[in-house]
Amino acid sequence: MAQQPALLIDDQNSQIGYSCTSFRQTGAKSSYLGTYTTTEGAGDGCNKERFNYTFFGSGIHVEAFILSPMTYSVRIDDGPFVKQAGRGSFYSPSLPDGEHSIAYALPTSGQALPLFDYIAVTPGANTPLAGKVLAVDDTDPSISYAGNWGTFLPFNATANLFPPLYRGSAHWSSTIGDSLHFQFEGSMITVYGSVSDVNAFNITTSYTLDGVTTTTGLPPDTNNADTYLILFQANVEPGLHTLVIDMLELLPSQALGIDLITYTPSFNTISEMPNAAGNSPQTTAVARPMKFLNVGSKVGIAFGVLAFVTFTVIAIFLFHKERYRIFTRPRNRKFRLYDSFEYGDRKLSFPLQPTT
Repeated sequence: MAQQPALLIDDQNSQIGYSCTSFRQTGAKSSYLGTYTTTEGAGDGCNKERFNYTFFGSGIHVEAFILSPMTYSVRIDDGPFVKQAGRGSFYSPSLPDGEHSIAYALPTSGQALPLFDYIAVTPGANTPLAGKVLAVDDTDPSISYAGNWGTFLPFNATANLFPPLYRGSAHWSSTIGDSLHFQFEGSMITVYGSVSDVNAFNITTSYTLDGVTTTTGLPPDTNNADTYLILFQANVEPGLHTLVIDMLELLPSQALGIDLITYTPSFNTISEMPNAAGNSPQTTAVARPMKFLNVGSKVGIAFGVLAFVTFTVIAIFLFHKERYRIFTRPRNRKFRLYDSFEYGDRKLSFPLQPTT
């Protein structure tokens, strides 16, 4: 059973309630959907509550970041504000499946403020998914990798990517021929990633969605260690689909990282998700076959072909030898120079030469 994906809620979602003066930045690199939300200062009531959000599920993650560590506070449901220390992010413990609320507050003063990017909710069995976006992490077992993919940062990548990768990980490839396979039931799909040593050579990758291949390089103005790069995006009809990614051109010093895949689900709840317990899709998309013969099979086929060729050559030799024997054996002198005989269903006439 595949790992459960998370619901992504962008910082500009109208259901997020901002309690103090906020500023929204659009077109920002290294952010989900290219947006951040921040505030002008720690005052204006932000120390009491910067924003709040009500959700249905069993867990929540707030993605916010700042260059230097800071303190902030988070409250779940009717509990007290609990002080946090870090770069702005928050991961809740497991919560009872159901309706919950979260409130996020800033320190009183004297510290830089985090940029708020998105919220990720762990959906419960009956969390409504209509119109939502599901995020699948690169470590999810529903994504299968072939080749030399690795989860360690490339040797020439920034040691600490900032902003950080989704859930802190990515699958990196530096090898032509590496590929991955992902199947989903939904519509809009987006592949996010990062890149290392972008200036050396333009990395080329192919994306095959339901048998239709798109070959592309990196997005324009890509920089080293950019995160949340949109590597591929497509809008398809709701249903079961298959995506295959192949690495076509890159240098050994370069690396492309697959961070997460998002899609709009065509099922209503996570319990109806294909491959969930008790559920399986009725139809499957056609994926490229990858079948390989082992050594024993190859040897067996080789011997079989050799035996067939040998048998055919011997049969042809014996057939011609018998024909030669028949037509060169001694003839009866009493035959006329021209005679006829029955051969099959045809009557043939030809000269018969008497023997000496």
